[in-house]
Amino acid sequence: MALWVNKDLAKKNFIKYAEQYRTLARIVNYSDKVHIDKMKEVIPDELQNMLVIYEITNQCPKIWDDYLKLLIQAYKVLHPDKA
Repeated sequence: MALWVNKDLAKKNFIKYAEQYRTLARIVNYSDKVHIDKMKEVIPDELQNMLVIYEITNQCPKIWDDYLKLLIQAYKVLHPDKA
């Protein structure tokens, strides 16, 4: 749960955040919706903005791991130096 509120790590190094999140999320038994909602609370604004078109067109992944993969792909495009 501490990772759910770690906006600093998500902003500073989203790839590291995503790796930690994926590892911990597989251990706990929460629904996909809970994971996605919690990720939405911490992801950087640029990723939030990128998701708008997916949400408007109802194409946002419903499975948390697919959602996280989409965020990672977008982050790598936005920050090739950090990928």
